[in-house]
Amino acid sequence: MKLLDQIIDYKYGISIGIFAVWMLLFDGNSALFMYKQYNELKDLKLQEEFLSEEIDQMNVQKEELFSDDDKLEKYARERLFFKKDDEDVYVIEKAD
Repeated sequence: MKLLDQIIDYKYGISIGIFAVWMLLFDGNSALFMYKQYNELKDLKLQEEFLSEEIDQMNVQKEELFSDDDKLEKYARERLFFKKDDEDVYVIEKAD
């Protein structure tokens, strides 16, 4: 009977405690879920920053490449193995 009287006396405190534990650990938007989401958001922001820098670098390379026909021809010959009609292209790969 004494335990029941204590539970009745502290019913609001017990209810708030149970509610807090439920919200922190078991709810769909629990503290653990929010922490995981926050870390994922940080990772995605870092990835966005990295990709933005890559895009900026590629835009600079594109501007350099298309600014001069000689640079475009050099790129096409070195990377894409383009050739003129009277030339032969031999691709030599390094063995590891």
